[in-house]
Amino acid sequence: MADIDIAVIGAGIAGLTTAYRLTQEGHRVEVFESEDAPGGRMRSSRIDGYTTDHGSETISPYGYPATWEFIKELGLDRSNQIHQIQHPVGLWDQGRNHPWVGHPKGMLFGAGMSVAGRVQSLRSTLGGILPSGQVDPEWPENSKYGTMTLAEFGERYGREMVERSLGPIAHTAFGWQPETSSVAPLLAIVQGTRGIVRWQTYRDGQDTMARQLAEKVKVHLSRPVERVEREGDGVRIHFADGTDLSARAAVLTQPSPEIPAIYPGLPQDERPFIEASTFTTMMRVAVRLDRPLEPRRDPNSPRSYAVVLGPDEDSLFSGCTIEHNKCPERVPAGRGLVTLLVSPRRVHEVFNLPDEEVLERALDESTHFIDGLRSAYVGHHVVRWPNGLPAAPPAALNLRGRFVRRSPRPIEYAGDWLYLRPSSEAAIASSKLAVDRVHAWLSGQR
Repeated sequence: MADIDIAVIGAGIAGLTTAYRLTQEGHRVEVFESEDAPGGRMRSSRIDGYTTDHGSETISPYGYPATWEFIKELGLDRSNQIHQIQHPVGLWDQGRNHPWVGHPKGMLFGAGMSVAGRVQSLRSTLGGILPSGQVDPEWPENSKYGTMTLAEFGERYGREMVERSLGPIAHTAFGWQPETSSVAPLLAIVQGTRGIVRWQTYRDGQDTMARQLAEKVKVHLSRPVERVEREGDGVRIHFADGTDLSARAAVLTQPSPEIPAIYPGLPQDERPFIEASTFTTMMRVAVRLDRPLEPRRDPNSPRSYAVVLGPDEDSLFSGCTIEHNKCPERVPAGRGLVTLLVSPRRVHEVFNLPDEEVLERALDESTHFIDGLRSAYVGHHVVRWPNGLPAAPPAALNLRGRFVRRSPRPIEYAGDWLYLRPSSEAAIASSKLAVDRVHAWLSGQR
């Protein structure tokens, strides 16, 4: 008899939602996490009243069904845990902040685009309403766009729309480069959320759901797994401390580039998609401030909660999040918190530098669009993700269908990369896919 029914490797949001559902159904489930806190890429840090997210989290009232299912089930919406963001996203271009990027108001006020660019965007939006232009978030590879990259989409449907709206958003939020990422997963997000409209966030940090779920399932923190191997019809888990245990099934929730190392016996029919599913390298510099600062703006323009940089900006950064505008409860009263997002084209310049050198570069370059960051500085937190978010390359999109349709195995997966959609919604939605496949495997072993 196996030591446990199901081992879930990783206490990120995909692992915890998977474990929670399997535990609810009466299985003996245990989660093993290498870090000292749950959350994975959705962790938050707290110091002196400042809450710093290690990733970038927003929640849409549209197109996030799996997320809202858990929010309501856990009562987060009834306990004042969800905050409505009051401010828009801006495009920084040639010394000006243009608000309402990705919002319907951008059609009226411009959002940094010409009339021709706005027409391109409107045509794309209307095209997404038609069945022929829709992208199924469950099956992005089946859309009419095929493996078209974001850059190729711009060439066909409107270069300005991509260069001044979709491109900067994907570049900043996902670490994507238009030449190498497929457009279909992005369009699935844009169509599902209806743009940047009525977005919300977790009041007390992006790890809110993860922390609550971790209290409801059996989680072992600081328990790194060294290797997972199939053992007959079951699984054996080998830990870094030399111990091991057996399970009837396991669910791996690491980013896809990390899976071959932990699962050296990866089946040959799984390996092509997993190896093709590359991730972006991402880096964030959160700067704690003694007063609220934000990118420069015209007197009559609204405040922004985030700013993305236009295609002609030569900066270390792709954008920033003004955390005190996003959610005032994240900072002490009268203080500020700005997160600078390093450009994926230049992240290699600073990724391996000491934190203090990264900070100096960040403070120097921030003057390009924010005044006074250095004089208001009180602390910082540098976050590095060698595997930040799914890059959605065409090769992976082309292989995805065969991977998802393969027969169930004792070792399964959960994570945003299964949908090639860089979002927490994709990670949470993947738990249903994992649970269904684990059920199918265990049912066949009775």
